[in-house]
Amino acid sequence: MKLTLYGFNKTRSMRPQWLLEELALDYHFIEVNIFQDEGMTKEYRKIQPYGQVPALDVDGKIIFESGAICHWLADQFPEQGLAPALNDPLRADYEQWMFYSTATLEPPAFNYILHTQILPEDKRVKAIADWNEKQTVYILKVLNNLIKDKPYLLGEQFSTADIMMAYLLFWFPDILKRFSVLQDYCERLSQRKAYLKIKALNQ
Repeated sequence: MKLTLYGFNKTRSMRPQWLLEELALDYHFIEVNIFQDEGMTKEYRKIQPYGQVPALDVDGKIIFESGAICHWLADQFPEQGLAPALNDPLRADYEQWMFYSTATLEPPAFNYILHTQILPEDKRVKAIADWNEKQTVYILKVLNNLIKDKPYLLGEQFSTADIMMAYLLFWFPDILKRFSVLQDYCERLSQRKAYLKIKALNQ
């Protein structure tokens, strides 16, 4: 299997890159600086029609969306144990957390970052930032209670869902100081060898 990951540092491409390292797979990484419009070139849009990252080329077949890439990759290598089997009782919980990260936590978290850090100051809307910060804190408060007494989202088993979730949680080190369970969870994940490797690559 020939794998090529198109991505850029400190973007959602860190999710599949982290997973590729956890799976110990050989892959080629091609940097696409979406902040300098490299994603909007005619050549790259043949790979990813929206000009975004990540995109994964698997023997000529292109997959985009970080969650979809991670979901597909984890299921291709069941022996690695990064996704419960379809008939495993933990599979339902796994699916729940995979979608929770992108559907429940990411929208308010991203909008908060968008209106406090990413957009030019004259484009930021304080009311939007404040509302999304409140929503993000509420979601993290509930999540903190949901995973107490569990080292990972599925209990003792580290999975791809933890990669999906941790990528977002790492955005908010200051907010996480309010939530000891999530802070410990992030500290645990941040020490994984695969994460340390991709963090160094994404400086």
